[in-house]
Amino acid sequence: MTLKWYLGMISFSLSFSAIFLNLLIFIPVFRLAFVSRKSSIYIIAFFNIMSDMLQQISCLQLEASIIADRYILTGYRTSNLSIFFGLIFIIGWYMESLIQVVMAVNRCFVIIWNKHHIFTFNNTLIIFFFLISFNVFCAMCTQYFFPCCAFVTDHATLSFGFISGEGVHSYSNLLIFGHDVFCTITSSLCYFAVFRFIRKSATYAATSRNQKKQDVRYLLQFVFISLFYVFTWVLFEILPHIVPDGQTEWYLLVPIFATINCTSNSIIYMTVNTEVQKSLRAIFNIPKVGGAKVSSVGVNTTDG
Repeated sequence: MTLKWYLGMISFSLSFSAIFLNLLIFIPVFRLAFVSRKSSIYIIAFFNIMSDMLQQISCLQLEASIIADRYILTGYRTSNLSIFFGLIFIIGWYMESLIQVVMAVNRCFVIIWNKHHIFTFNNTLIIFFFLISFNVFCAMCTQYFFPCCAFVTDHATLSFGFISGEGVHSYSNLLIFGHDVFCTITSSLCYFAVFRFIRKSATYAATSRNQKKQDVRYLLQFVFISLFYVFTWVLFEILPHIVPDGQTEWYLLVPIFATINCTSNSIIYMTVNTEVQKSLRAIFNIPKVGGAKVSSVGVNTTDG
């Protein structure tokens, strides 16, 4: 067994665990989003799960190829199937990028401007209809419409990369980079504004204790999810500039952190969100320790 095989197995195991965890919270989040309609927060979480699953499909294909030391399913690096698996990942990635903005803007409307009616059930679905349409268009541009360079999985470098053309500028990489920078800056500014408002606003100081607890809990969940996202794309951009030649093993950090990023959503919701915990216990018939009644985080149908 080679080092590459062991690294592939580790990464494959992480991706398999990520898919399992996302499937575990899929039903609770779906119920809270579309059956109970508890809050638009869960609609956002649902689409975040879907974006994570899309990314993990491509990660599993990459890691299986690393283990086998050949291109599983795709045949070779530049095949149509390779580009298609890249398309699946990019659609998920673009969706996740814009979800960071949606989460941050949601907190601004709810906490700073107290506009709960903006992120209603129907409005949130309309927002995601346009976001998904935009994401698919951007992904098609990245993979098929631009003259260079399609995004693919590459077992030779243990990571993702672009099908580069000699002397041709990588418009695909530029679009991905611009997308990531815009979403990171926008969400960061929104979160900064929310934290500043919570600290200094006299109006918010008069908010009920339960409402404050709910707002801060949601805010921290979103911030932690965004941090994993930012670390993943920054790593993808800087590794080619700092990794010495011949040390391709370092590039495996990108799919590993992409997997951790895809897992963060499910872990945070299972460990922090009491509504998801309560739903999971109901599904698997697990009694609450101590027998006490599960308290809600104050989620209601009017909260964005």
